Amino acid sequence: MFQGINRGNFRAFGKPIVNITVNDKKMKDWISFQVNWNGMGEIDDFEVEFQWDISDKPRHEFFYSGSKQSSVVVKGKVVVKIEAGFEGEEIVPLIEGEMDYPEWDFSDGESVKIVGRSYAAKPYDFVETVKYQNMTATEAFQKICQKHGLTPIAPVATKDMIGEYVNDDHTSVAEEMSHWDYVLYLAEQEGFISRIKGKEWYLCPLNELEEYQKEPLAFSYGHNIRNLKMKKAPNEARNFVVEVVSWQSGQKKKKGNKIVEKAVIGNAEADNVYTIRRNVPNITRAQAQKHLKNICSELTKQQFSGSFETDFFQELTQDRRIVLYGVGMELSQIYHVESVTISGDKESGIECSIKFTNDISK
Repeated sequence: MFQGINRGNFRAFGKPIVNITVNDKKMKDWISFQVNWNGMGEIDDFEVEFQWDISDKPRHEFFYSGSKQSSVVVKGKVVVKIEAGFEGEEIVPLIEGEMDYPEWDFSDGESVKIVGRSYAAKPYDFVETVKYQNMTATEAFQKICQKHGLTPIAPVATKDMIGEYVNDDHTSVAEEMSHWDYVLYLAEQEGFISRIKGKEWYLCPLNELEEYQKEPLAFSYGHNIRNLKMKKAPNEARNFVVEVVSWQSGQKKKKGNKIVEKAVIGNAEADNVYTIRRNVPNITRAQAQKHLKNICSELTKQQFSGSFETDFFQELTQDRRIVLYGVGMELSQIYHVESVTISGDKESGIECSIKFTNDISK
């Protein structure tokens, strides 16, 4: 099925287009940029390099330090937005967020690198003692989004109070934690993923994401990828405790009305044991066992991971699966994208590097 060696997308033939705006003003004199989509549970980040002036008559109002005053980069708030595509083709957003700090380089001329993160930095940096036990995960998520000026995208509403599974897991909610980590905890409990794109925050099952539902993007060895590297995970590294928990909606998950099906993969006494828990209300024990079997089947597949470099494709996102051709039986298959780095400069255009795995638990 995956043995073809002449399958895959080609880069658009148009001229590369990169739009970089700083505080809503389009920048023409950027030198280089890099955007890192860091995968599930991580915050995306970026860096952009610009020319810098040490002058009272700078070329640009944002990038200078003078004898009387300095620009907003030195002492103010900087919001960066990066888009990319090709002439005559779609221009897509890559990242948007605030500068964390600038880095100046005076070793060969004068330049400044603006380093920042996506808007996920807001909930990531905000720490408090969470008190949402009497809300559902969806309700708490919406409130947290409102706190940080983000739009909640939650297509699947949850029904159970957070306090039910917090108490069930013996989790301490008296501790301070970031809003980012708290939503990740809620996502794990509900079998969801958490992702911020632009100013939209998603909390939903992975298969509810529009990009995940699309056909995998094709790449082929010897055709449209460079520097392909792959490895197989050692079996001893795969130690999991898998649980499927079910209960009747509207009832507390007390002993007697709660169904728990559990399985161990590998060595449960090892140091690197990972717990995967799926909460699925309103199913029978037989259905819970089927869920458990399917999860274990995914986890016990041969785990392969790797990386390669390629041209930039607007269709590629961190949520879209890829299919790899031309590397033989077992290796040629569908993979999940772990992370993506997109970089470019005025001379070499736009390039992309991808890390991937066939382990959906990643």
